[in-house]
Amino acid sequence: MQKRLFVLAAVAAAFITPLAAQAQERWPSKPIEIIYPFPPGNDSDAIIRVLAEGMSKRLGVPVQVINKPGGGGVVGFAEMVRAKPDGYTIGTWQMGPGISQIVAGNTPYKQTDYQAVAAIHPNDFVLAARGAIPARNMKEFGAWAKQQGKPIVIASYAPAAVPALIAAKMARKDGWPYRVLSFPNPSAKELVSGDADLSTTGADMVASYVKDGSVRAISAWSETRNPVVPQTLTAKEEGYGDLYIWSGMAAPAGVPRDIIAKISAAIGESMKDKPMQDVLKRLGVSSMYMTPEQTAQRIAADTQWVSELMKELGMAKKQ
Repeated sequence: MQKRLFVLAAVAAAFITPLAAQAQERWPSKPIEIIYPFPPGNDSDAIIRVLAEGMSKRLGVPVQVINKPGGGGVVGFAEMVRAKPDGYTIGTWQMGPGISQIVAGNTPYKQTDYQAVAAIHPNDFVLAARGAIPARNMKEFGAWAKQQGKPIVIASYAPAAVPALIAAKMARKDGWPYRVLSFPNPSAKELVSGDADLSTTGADMVASYVKDGSVRAISAWSETRNPVVPQTLTAKEEGYGDLYIWSGMAAPAGVPRDIIAKISAAIGESMKDKPMQDVLKRLGVSSMYMTPEQTAQRIAADTQWVSELMKELGMAKKQ
């Protein structure tokens, strides 16, 4: 009898062990958190929340957006990086906390501490100028700027902020002097008041001023022309390269590749949903979904030019 019980137990164990392993390996089996490292209420936050709904439908578990602002995005991104690499905590990726803040030495993490999941959308940034300046594009502006005999004042978040770096890269290529003034939320106001000649801001924030002529949008920082200011050439169209700010998704290093693939696929499918297309259209941005591999390549390309420029400007952390 004891022998028979031993055999039955062994047989049962043979069936139970694989089932237990399968239960442990099944992913996802609980809610997923997306850490958004900025306050709620802005355009990217709105997009991520619609995206989370689409991901939840496809993954079969709740997908929640958690706002963790602070430190220019570094606080929330650092929390994501430190999370358990099981795929249940991921985070949105922006060029600031993902590249420039690391290069500047302002982060408790390195690029190797996170991995790319997907690219989602370009931001709607434009470079806007005072309406009195006789320029419709960057080439015309550069010719005007070099005749002024003084530095051009650029309103941006900070000299090392990515929008300011893009403006600096363009200025240095065309050879006109500039200085950056920091504003909490640069917009058309700094141009209309005369506090700045240029402003790195969202297309929707200058649209009404462009219509009345008090402001000119002279460069669109996106993959294609911004529908809010469709007459404005992109940086690439004028020969400056793929200079634009974009948002994506990242995960802690160590999350298994098959889980990364599932998350990315859910993002890609959700970007096609009508609610997502509606919010993108309303905000004047397009989808730029990329696979994890493509996203990693894009991050590498942006890291190269950002690092090179920050070193030239003395903004990079000395090794």
